[in-house]
Amino acid sequence: MTNIFTVEFLPSGVCGTSSGERSLLEISRGVGLMIESICGGHGLCRSCAVRIEGNLPPPSEAESAVFTTEELASGWRRACQCHPIGSCKVHVSPRTTCAQFSMGKEVAGSVAIAEPILQRATEQFWYRGMRRVGPVAAPGPFGLAVDLGTTNIAAALVDLVEGEIVGSATKTNPQVAFGADVISRLEYALRGEVQTRELQLAAISAVAELARGLTGESPAAIAEIAVVGNTVVQHLLLGLPIESLVRAPYEPAVLHALEIPAENLGLLCAPGAVLYCAPSVAGFVGGDHLSALLDVAAKYPNGRWAMLDIGTNTEIALQVDDKIACVSCASGPAFEGGKLICGMRAGPGAVDRVTIKETVELSTIEHTPPIGICGSGVLSVVGSLKRAGLVDARGRMQLGHPSIRERDATREIVLRDDGTQGVLPVVFTQSDVRAVQLAKAAIRTGLETLLEDAGIEARDLDRIVIAGAFGTFVDIEDVFAIGLLPDIPRDRVVQVGNAAGAGVCRLVACASARREVDALAKGVRYLELAKEPSFQKTFIARSAL
Repeated sequence: MTNIFTVEFLPSGVCGTSSGERSLLEISRGVGLMIESICGGHGLCRSCAVRIEGNLPPPSEAESAVFTTEELASGWRRACQCHPIGSCKVHVSPRTTCAQFSMGKEVAGSVAIAEPILQRATEQFWYRGMRRVGPVAAPGPFGLAVDLGTTNIAAALVDLVEGEIVGSATKTNPQVAFGADVISRLEYALRGEVQTRELQLAAISAVAELARGLTGESPAAIAEIAVVGNTVVQHLLLGLPIESLVRAPYEPAVLHALEIPAENLGLLCAPGAVLYCAPSVAGFVGGDHLSALLDVAAKYPNGRWAMLDIGTNTEIALQVDDKIACVSCASGPAFEGGKLICGMRAGPGAVDRVTIKETVELSTIEHTPPIGICGSGVLSVVGSLKRAGLVDARGRMQLGHPSIRERDATREIVLRDDGTQGVLPVVFTQSDVRAVQLAKAAIRTGLETLLEDAGIEARDLDRIVIAGAFGTFVDIEDVFAIGLLPDIPRDRVVQVGNAAGAGVCRLVACASARREVDALAKGVRYLELAKEPSFQKTFIARSAL
């Protein structure tokens, strides 16, 4: 007879049952508790760390590699690797819970509508070409513009008549519970139809929640939806085949823009409302990059410039002589806090600034006690280590500072360790430095490949545009300190915020903007980084700090 026992998750008090076959991560998902799993549950990170009280399973060799002897004895385990052996209580830390918090992607202002998507029929009904939309609830018609990011989702409500952005909101993409990067999510989706549908419903439910919140629980005021995202998240949202995205040459099932009745995806809007999904360029350059290009190209129609949208997957575009080429860099989630020992998303308690002098000074989001490190903090700590001479060009952390210690054969800088019972210390380790080196090398290599292809050098650029939430908050001096960008005059670097969000606000309201983005999709030349002859040599050289 199978022995069934109870697993209680704290502080929520949610309970699940188990007989030992399922991991704690699987049990938590079964009861609706979304525990962070940046590596997709493969045991490659420590994002799902939990502390077990009662019936403590013995640590595996893999657990001993990520926790100290003291931490293991205190009950710390990884939820994805731990199978309960009896009834127990599982303490889930604020850093481990998938926080519905994100920042830096909000948009405001208004958009010019050169050619409206909708034409008025009556007070409550509108025409979208030959399609009738309505009745549209007052004070609509609104368009919901969605930037469906790998990590965060931003939505804006746009007045489809006046072009005013009447509100915006953000939330964490709930798909992060299945992996921080698109590869982890593709692997999860390939397990079967149930998993694929699970990912699709996660994205749809997030969009629906944003729609309700922005309209005051009146989504029938929404008459049009536009969505941009990377190619993978767009495919997962629409339920498109993904098999061709997991093997070379990584070709999407669909590259062109799609229009689907919103109700087909279960989105409650005005009757007849349509969801528009932007075109893609390649397997890992999607509608979000084109939407950002739409916005940036309008600001800088001439000259030579590069645009970087830094994230889990970084896209870079280079315009020279009215021609645009782009690359995709597998920079990984390091600059979003992912796959680091104490990495987390930008939320309360996330370290966002670090200064190293005689002691370590830091700041956190919302000025709450530090519980982890977000993207801007990651860049800040490495930049500070570099400026203080506490890390060499190879990335080796140097001893000699009171906050740098060697523990269990690895070096780390301590940001917080006050000995609080049941709380993991906040540290940045030698392996974290390596992760940042790889991420910055990928991005720098992508930029230099584009420059070499165009036959110009970095000093020939009029500007480098950093887009996205990450680019909003980073300190440019940290960017230069670690060599993420070539050494050009600082005033040529421009931080523009959520360009993809600004672009999709145009796409939801204006038909001519959709033709512009179609032209961009066909005109942008995509370079496959791995096929470039100089890729490996440049990558190795740019790994140095």
